[in-house]
Amino acid sequence: ACNEICAMDTTYKPALNAEFCKALATLRRDPYGRLPQKQAEAVIAFLAASQPAEERLGWSFTPELDSFAKLLPYIICAFNAIDRDCDEVVSNQEFDAWMKDPKLEQRTEDTQWAFIDLKSVEASLPALCVRGLSGPNGLVGVMEHIKHIHFQDGVRSMTLQDCVVAAMKVFTELRMRIGT
Repeated sequence: ACNEICAMDTTYKPALNAEFCKALATLRRDPYGRLPQKQAEAVIAFLAASQPAEERLGWSFTPELDSFAKLLPYIICAFNAIDRDCDEVVSNQEFDAWMKDPKLEQRTEDTQWAFIDLKSVEASLPALCVRGLSGPNGLVGVMEHIKHIHFQDGVRSMTLQDCVVAAMKVFTELRMRIGT
């Protein structure tokens, strides 16, 4: 799924795409796990490199980058919840079905997982975790923007990489912030 390369300027390096793909594979398996430093840097570098040179991200984008980094595990959890057949591709219809009843898969006991609504997920999080998942600018709002950005031109399916790249656009182009 990571074979396609997003349009980037001339500073793009092939190794960046490889580490970005590794990061997505790691996050798909364990969205709440920690990425190795190299993969975490690749995600942020991919975000920066995907911007046109005249619109490079600077210090003024720090809140948006922080929001993106905090919400990325939940975006990936949402993608995983949408992709119930585990083929790493979701359709517009699958996306619509999730939007009507947004739930994330969460561990309920050591060996049991269940789909839980966003308010319950947020209530179960430690105090320092992201807040506002179920709010107006929360996960559903971000996923709605991701859906619009990706499917607006009649595209019929979305991969995890497409989803993350669209999320990057949500945070950079719309200057979306979570928990504010």
